[in-house]
Amino acid sequence: MKGLATSLLTLTLSLALGEAARAEADLFSRETVSGVIDLRLVGADGEASWVDGRVGKARFGAGHQGLRLGEAALVWNPRFSDTLSAVVVGESQDGQRHLIELGEGYLAYRSRPGSAVRISGRAGVFYPPISLEHDGLDWSVADTLTPSAINSWVAEETKVVGVEATVRRTLGDQTFTLTAGGFKHGDTSGTELTFRGWALHDLKSPVFGRFPLPPLSAKMATRQAPFTTPLAEIDGHIGYYGRLAWQPSSRVTIDLFGYDNRGDRTSVDAHREWSWQTRFWNLGARLDLDAVALKAQAMTGETLMGYSNALGIWADMGFEAAYVSASKAVGPGSLTARLDHFSTTDRTNKGTDNNAEHGWSQLAAYRWDVMPNRQVVFEALRISSFRRDRARLGLAPRQTQTVLQAAFRQQF
Repeated sequence: MKGLATSLLTLTLSLALGEAARAEADLFSRETVSGVIDLRLVGADGEASWVDGRVGKARFGAGHQGLRLGEAALVWNPRFSDTLSAVVVGESQDGQRHLIELGEGYLAYRSRPGSAVRISGRAGVFYPPISLEHDGLDWSVADTLTPSAINSWVAEETKVVGVEATVRRTLGDQTFTLTAGGFKHGDTSGTELTFRGWALHDLKSPVFGRFPLPPLSAKMATRQAPFTTPLAEIDGHIGYYGRLAWQPSSRVTIDLFGYDNRGDRTSVDAHREWSWQTRFWNLGARLDLDAVALKAQAMTGETLMGYSNALGIWADMGFEAAYVSASKAVGPGSLTARLDHFSTTDRTNKGTDNNAEHGWSQLAAYRWDVMPNRQVVFEALRISSFRRDRARLGLAPRQTQTVLQAAFRQQF
């Protein structure tokens, strides 16, 4: 992974310096360096968090109270010309293995405006264009603290090392966008979703780190490592994704996204991390009305790992999730409400290793814009889920949890 990062950095610098030699560049200035500090006051009940290697579905659970660091991020956005730039994000989050991690790092190209057809692209380490909740160069959530179950998982297991190209065509008032990407280092996608299930949190996958897994069953403990590395490369295959978006007006956007990491299922590394075969579809919609902004996403897919036996493949799971949210300007800020549904379907070995689950969550948040670069966010999150595998750990299969947070965000 370090060798690949070095190669990408070398390529980025070579292209950037060549472009900068032909045009005026802005490498270090007030316009190219920014950041955010997010401090949290947390109160939570219910299960111990998955961050601690348990099965709780929130970032904060039993033992996670009081003042916490939500995130500290520093973004470098150098511009080498009017078409070529880069994004490098360093971040620190309470609950990560390393104090400081690389969030994203990529070289970006965007053709000059003024044409009905515009082309853009990027190469490096980045998140595919799935989430409707994350925005900004630091890939943050603006209106709430906790993204939906769909986009919490996107942040965990879909970051890629790859190349992406986008063509945008305007016809009258309508805009059509086609994006295609190829990537590696996405082989373990599906590990956390299978052994822990869905979760709702704002942690992001580390480029050089890993996430813990809950206690595995006796069958899987001898086969699978007790952790997962989000950007591991195991089988050497190139995965791909594509996105088609239609914007019939400035108020409406509809997009369809498809993903396949082309994992071969049976490749394993020295740490007992496996290449998973994971593919999914995501449908998104955004509607901006005069008073309310609506967002919705629905995802369906499957993830498989391991060899076949008389009972089926070691891990064979279908997954589905959907949410709808509404945001409305209220006073000096905005009020957001969201409803989530999520489920997984275990299609094999349910007698000894049942990973099926289903659940709901409700969220209400208010973002108070104290100043243009300073916000205070209040959020209440309620999660209810049923997962039969909890009984193996001495827990009731049905669990309900409430997480209350207040965040102070300072941008610079």
